[in-house]
Amino acid sequence: MGERRMDLIIRNACVYDGSGAEPFTTDLGIGGGQIEAIGDLTDAEAAATIDADGLAAAPGFIDMHSHSDWVLPQPHHGEVLAPLLEQGITTLVGGNCGASPAPIVPGNEGRVKAVGRMLHDQALDYAWTDMATFLDLLERNGVALNLAQLVGHGTIRTGVMGGASERATDEEVAAMADQVRGALDGGAIGFSTGLGYAPGVFADTEELIGVTAPLAERGGIYTSHARSYVALARRDDPDQTPSNIRALDETAAIHRAHGVKVQHSHLIFVGDESWSSTDRVLEHLERLAEQDADIACDAFPYVGGNTTLAVFMPAWALTQLDKAVSDPELRGKAKRSLERNQANFGMCWDDTQIMWVPDRALARYEGLTIAEVATARGTDPTDTYLDLLRELGPRARIINWNYSGRDDEEASLRKVLKHPRTCFETDTILTGQGFDNPASYGTFPRILGRYVRELGLLSLSEAIHRMTGMSAQRMNIADRGFIREGLAADLVLFDPDTIGDNTTRKAPDRSPSGIETVVLNGQVVVRDGRFDSTRRDGKVLRLQKGLVRA
Repeated sequence: MGERRMDLIIRNACVYDGSGAEPFTTDLGIGGGQIEAIGDLTDAEAAATIDADGLAAAPGFIDMHSHSDWVLPQPHHGEVLAPLLEQGITTLVGGNCGASPAPIVPGNEGRVKAVGRMLHDQALDYAWTDMATFLDLLERNGVALNLAQLVGHGTIRTGVMGGASERATDEEVAAMADQVRGALDGGAIGFSTGLGYAPGVFADTEELIGVTAPLAERGGIYTSHARSYVALARRDDPDQTPSNIRALDETAAIHRAHGVKVQHSHLIFVGDESWSSTDRVLEHLERLAEQDADIACDAFPYVGGNTTLAVFMPAWALTQLDKAVSDPELRGKAKRSLERNQANFGMCWDDTQIMWVPDRALARYEGLTIAEVATARGTDPTDTYLDLLRELGPRARIINWNYSGRDDEEASLRKVLKHPRTCFETDTILTGQGFDNPASYGTFPRILGRYVRELGLLSLSEAIHRMTGMSAQRMNIADRGFIREGLAADLVLFDPDTIGDNTTRKAPDRSPSGIETVVLNGQVVVRDGRFDSTRRDGKVLRLQKGLVRA
């Protein structure tokens, strides 16, 4: 091999190439932001070299479900998002759960901005109007990670319909579809829904099918925070089909209507009574795939996940929350609904921990559970929840510790993580304030440490495939996700013997072990486990003729 000059050579790495194949030891040559050569590079020269003896080299991890697109417009977002890079994440899929920062429809700017109020702390200047100008702004200002952006149904619906809870008219569906089409043409990679939140909760399947028609035209993907993650049968259903299976069918309905890939977001089983439905739901997922539905799911490796304080409220209350917690008659109705659902789902207020409150004068509540606040006040826990909803506001964030398990009971979670159609995600809301979700710091190290090395739930090759190559393929990302010549040089070097998550429920902001180096588009951005927060080496990935690339 003739003498070559490269930007960086990584020598003696044990390479897991993202395909799921067995690893091999070799050198990696990087130049111009790409993987230039794979093989014996003894005779090659480089501006910098890394001796990776004893380390694994993997493609940069892809976070399949992120909300950090709301933080990226902030000038100092690198400081906030450093924990993501320090656990090996190089690419975010943003705009999930129906909430994207763009487009902003004239006349409804305030309502669209309200969609993201829970997802960022610092004020945004909203110096954009549509998806193209949003992505252009990020590109001009620079981003700390790669971003593949979805357009959100909640953003689109509030833009077109305001805060209406009524069924969309044919004209409104057509207007929403036009907005989706424009977002895809502006670079969005697909479309997301948040069917457990307002306004997504008010949309029926017919609306979703109409609004997503442009995905078939442009080759975008559909992702869905589904309508239900509990196992509740309808009284009028003779088959007593659980609601979480009906929710899977609704996700698959978009594929059947348009032939596009569909992703069932954060497959969880909420509350003790839902855990027993895990096998049945996973079997149904397989059955849908066998029936040619191009469907997969994603999951985080914790029994807790973040959401909004208002998430427990019944749909009828979402458009009148102030009245629902203050009017005696409506409050009584809401309380009865909450207590009935807690019993039906197997939930308790000990599981609900407050993460962040908008009014910083009330930050003393962060880290406490609803039950702990109730005990301190000497009040009924459900009444305490309703009081806190009024005092802290619906924007307050919580983490529920009853998702697919509780404490050390995680049989349901392990089944989901092991399933071959599961990709991995953080689903974290990381804003720089409040009590953190441990997923912000430890998601990918936890999978590789706890579930691969300690429990043997997955092989290392399979786990890396699910967090890189498989994720890239699901999102139609064509220029990264694998270690191959000609692809983007997004790489993680880690120690398989020490990699792990160090967070706990009460100390969720501990850095992981074992991540040594992260390379982003050919640049070393994490050294000895620490990210230089001033760097802006990420790329904006855009949908181009059915494929996503920088």
